Amino acid sequence: MPGARGRAVAQPFRKSAIEVLSDGYRLLTAAEIVEKAVQRELLDPGQTAQAPERIMKAVLSGDMRRRGPDSEFVRRGERFGLDQQGPPGARGCAGRPMSNAPGRILFNGRAGEHSMASELLFYGFDARLAAVDEGTDVFAAKGGRRFLFQVKTSVPVRNRCSFFIPPGAHEKFGLPGAYYAFVVRSGACNDFLVMPHSEVQKHVESGRIARMSRKYRASFVWGERITLGGLDVTRYRRRWPEA
Repeated sequence: MPGARGRAVAQPFRKSAIEVLSDGYRLLTAAEIVEKAVQRELLDPGQTAQAPERIMKAVLSGDMRRRGPDSEFVRRGERFGLDQQGPPGARGCAGRPMSNAPGRILFNGRAGEHSMASELLFYGFDARLAAVDEGTDVFAAKGGRRFLFQVKTSVPVRNRCSFFIPPGAHEKFGLPGAYYAFVVRSGACNDFLVMPHSEVQKHVESGRIARMSRKYRASFVWGERITLGGLDVTRYRRRWPEA
């Protein structure tokens, strides 16, 4: 797909494939990627009117040919996946490759909650996990104040990671002392972005956190700096609430 027009067509297919495959699917056909991308509203149905699986296959195959070892994708027969090793230099904080832990996505959310509670304990909070998920994942207290955390966990693809927030749960979670904890599993350790609910709401209103029909999507570029929609939000890295 040469030229500016070809790139414009290819880009949403490439981005949606990264989003779908980062959810822990080891290998999928082009048709399966398209189906899941449309279900999650990552691809506009208008873009998939004519042979979308052929376009997806051509985009991913072309990306691998053009970018070689720098491509995010791998291919096994007619199925595509993400390169678990990543490009040179894409290493976690312990020098181990970033991994999407295929088949373990159901465990990731709970693991992130445990990790957040543990980290709070190290910083002197009395923290515990919620027995029943009614919007709050972790309760914490310190210095006579009470804090509520909604924990979202992601494993980065290269240096990008996305978190999904149900709008109804977001509205109900707007309570005093409410925070979002975005947990990123990188290599052998975790990183944390701790953002007040009110700050997340500002990004929803500005459009930096995208509104989809059934959820919000917060997509970060994660590295030495953390950006959301081009805005530097690094100041919220490990920014624990003040008691």
